[in-house]
Amino acid sequence: MKISRVLKQDTPVAEPAAFQIYSIQSLQAGIKKGETPFFCVDMFLMIWILEGSVKIGVDTDAFHVSENVFFYVTPGQVFTMEIDEAAKGYAISFAKEYIELTDIRVAGLFRTSFFNQFNSIPIIYIWGDSIVAMESFADKMIQEYNNTLDLRSDILKGYLKIFMIYLCRQIKQNIQDIQDIYWSRKNHLVKLFFTQVEKYYASKKMVKEYAEILAVSPGYLNGVVKEMSGRTASHHIQQRIVLEAKRRVLHDGFSLKETAYDLGFWDPAHFSKYFKNCSGINFTDFKKGVSI
Repeated sequence: MKISRVLKQDTPVAEPAAFQIYSIQSLQAGIKKGETPFFCVDMFLMIWILEGSVKIGVDTDAFHVSENVFFYVTPGQVFTMEIDEAAKGYAISFAKEYIELTDIRVAGLFRTSFFNQFNSIPIIYIWGDSIVAMESFADKMIQEYNNTLDLRSDILKGYLKIFMIYLCRQIKQNIQDIQDIYWSRKNHLVKLFFTQVEKYYASKKMVKEYAEILAVSPGYLNGVVKEMSGRTASHHIQQRIVLEAKRRVLHDGFSLKETAYDLGFWDPAHFSKYFKNCSGINFTDFKKGVSI
């Protein structure tokens, strides 16, 4: 069985949900019936193989993985996967904002764990009791995903939160084996940068302020962050501020002025322009969309 994710679709498809989860077995059954699974190229894709083996292609790289292997694909990457008939496991796809708006602590794990785009090896091995616990929550997510009952989205986010915590714990247990790959000097600097942004985004908005904290030049910090993540340091600072502004609206119902002051902007008009330039939508339209 072959599954692919491409940059452009030849035929129109429905707008993908912000979260999707399927068992590998159900994908196999669907393909046999002529159904084609669609995973959006702008979302994260996680493949967890419990039994059997798969051949995976990501951009120009190829991987052959077997049981108890967790594989992830970041937004924008071209992906293909060939699964043998006996394979069992799960496929989970979600938008970055879906998990970032779910829980602040989980969002922190998300940014500082292996999902950061500056990490290079997309394979994690799952061991021990974590397998049983994670499989249980994956099954719960599938059950909830397939119903239409009240508060379905809230329950899904709760299950995903616990699943991600287990996954990040697993990464920590194996970090000694992979730290030479993951935490090179540049990767470590970028990790520290994201940690400082999380701590100071409301009070420090310039690259030079973070460069001073990290004892490097602004140009070097910008260059390393762009090399490792594909985006400049200033872009990540701006997007973190925009994300927090959206949270203030979604969770607290803040006005433009309240959001601006809370995030350290003393001129609401300046913040309004900042929000529009960094997010592509003006604050008023975003707030109206939330209340619909």
